[in-house]
Amino acid sequence: MTHFLALVLFSALVSIAFAALSAEHHTTQERIKYGLKVFGYFVGVGFLIAWALYFLPL
Repeated sequence: MTHFLALVLFSALVSIAFAALSAEHHTTQERIKYGLKVFGYFVGVGFLIAWALYFLPL
């Protein structure tokens, strides 16, 4: 399993859990939109952190 696949799998599972447990979003459509938004944030922040760490010397 690659790091990217692990990131996507973790992001998907956590975003599904967050969307299912969200008390703010009452309809199914709102929960799906929220879950997709959280998934995008997880993957996006993961890429930003990886990009920033790429330039650090080892």
